[in-house]
Amino acid sequence: MSCGPLSAFWSEPEAGVRNCRQKTECRLMRNLVLSTILLVGIGGCATAMPVSDVRMAMSYDEAKDIIWTKEQAIYAGRGNGDLSMYLANTADGYAAWPPYSTTPTDRAKLEEGAIAMKGLDQEELKMEFVDFVLNGSSAIIYYQTHMTMTGDGRLVDYRYEVTHTWTVEDGEWRVLGGMARSTPERK
Repeated sequence: MSCGPLSAFWSEPEAGVRNCRQKTECRLMRNLVLSTILLVGIGGCATAMPVSDVRMAMSYDEAKDIIWTKEQAIYAGRGNGDLSMYLANTADGYAAWPPYSTTPTDRAKLEEGAIAMKGLDQEELKMEFVDFVLNGSSAIIYYQTHMTMTGDGRLVDYRYEVTHTWTVEDGEWRVLGGMARSTPERK
């Protein structure tokens, strides 16, 4: 099949073609070539983009178990006046909204809190899992906490509802953000 000069092939596939069948064949050939180029280009881009190993290989239950275990370890450390587990599991761009703050806070505020908590190791707190959602390399965990003693030993009755948004960074689940609020009275 001859579709005329190459430059005409791209802009006017029927240039130099004598009959209707050849014009149709030239259009089809041009579309096939362009589609092939597009698919090869997309395929090349897809393999060049970083793909999370966790996203491809992890089930819902595996992700939930890993994240819930990390949440429990964060609070266990916190009960001992140690936020190092929390700090080690924050993602780039981390921000969370604790119930005592009027606005979300960043990792620098979390680091300040870690310094202030040293030695406050009497916290008593129970956690109750509520729910979990997973979408690729992002997850949100929902749970409730009940604090009966603060880190300095004061007896309290604080109940909170907490969400943490987790993301995969460098192949590991890390906290990107969160929010906690006092549990409201419900009827």
